[in-house]
Amino acid sequence: MGTWRVLGTAVVVASLLRAAPVAAGTVMEPIARLTLEGGWDSNALYDGRSGDTIGRVSPEVGLRLRDHLWDLRTTYGGELVYYQRLAPGGTWNHRGGLALDARPTRRSTLAGALRLSQAFDPAALAQAGVFRTGRQRALIVGGRARLDWRAEETLATAATLEERIVTFQDGAGGAMHRPTAEVLRRLDRRLSLGGAYSFGVFQSFEPGTGPDRLALAHALRARARWRAERHLTIDASAGPALWMPEGSTSVVPEVFAEALYATRGLDLRLNGGHALGIGATAQPGIVDSLEFGAGWRVGRTWFVRGDGGLWRSGEAPTGRGAVTGYAVAGEAGRVLRGGLRMSVTGAHFGRVDSAAPEFRRSAVGLRVGWELEAR
Repeated sequence: MGTWRVLGTAVVVASLLRAAPVAAGTVMEPIARLTLEGGWDSNALYDGRSGDTIGRVSPEVGLRLRDHLWDLRTTYGGELVYYQRLAPGGTWNHRGGLALDARPTRRSTLAGALRLSQAFDPAALAQAGVFRTGRQRALIVGGRARLDWRAEETLATAATLEERIVTFQDGAGGAMHRPTAEVLRRLDRRLSLGGAYSFGVFQSFEPGTGPDRLALAHALRARARWRAERHLTIDASAGPALWMPEGSTSVVPEVFAEALYATRGLDLRLNGGHALGIGATAQPGIVDSLEFGAGWRVGRTWFVRGDGGLWRSGEAPTGRGAVTGYAVAGEAGRVLRGGLRMSVTGAHFGRVDSAAPEFRRSAVGLRVGWELEAR
């Protein structure tokens, strides 16, 4: 009953605040969402023997502040996960987010996003790209900020900051802090070439074994962007990275490519890379990745979307002790009136490098969602 009182209060407050002006030229709008889902999970605890029916209640509230130069969105939500046999009392996962889109000057744009989640359910960890067995609470932080500035009509510069932190309840985990600067010159209507430099700080948290390990990295990359046609854009970069853990230095080649295809009703994304990062073991290392995403809107009511990927994470610079995991998820449904939508969902997670049943998980469900419609 307490959960439903909280949800009811949030909806009432959101309705009262709807599109309220807070200052000259600034509009405040509430954000309110609620998702209910029920289904079957074949391996809820990633132990190979914990199949169970599952129910999820996911409320989310927030505020949106905007004017003609900037748009700020803040949200906080939770996910109450019920397992009929394993956890009839429910388990809470928490999440919060912040997103900003701004145009500080006529030549510049600023975009940033920060997501924090505290996950106790191993399935939620797998969705964040971390593969661990058993129940273990983790704090996952991911953020990215990018400032673009057009110095000339054909010359564009940008500064980017990436953050990723994963810490478990026993203090283990890892972190990456990586600022990047880049320059791109447009050679013709379709092709832009340039370069980038990034500086990375990587931390490994190892409680009980001494001080945390620290490694630095310097990377130079050649950059290319090609607009193959009106709807298709390809980005690519490649270059050496100097990996400098305590007491040694080595060179790691890095490469990344991404293709984006977007029309009014269809969005496709495909990318792959080989680079330093935080991988499926929540430790810094070499990460090989191949990811995809797709969204298809049929008219104004029907939608289909899905995403997934394959990730291989090992120690830098050799890739020793690599762990290879994969995940695919999809949803298909219909948008109803009043901000309602109904859909069926499916997901599958696993490890390529291990046939052990505790790493394989499949889930199917029926989802009903509601969102307070924007003004």
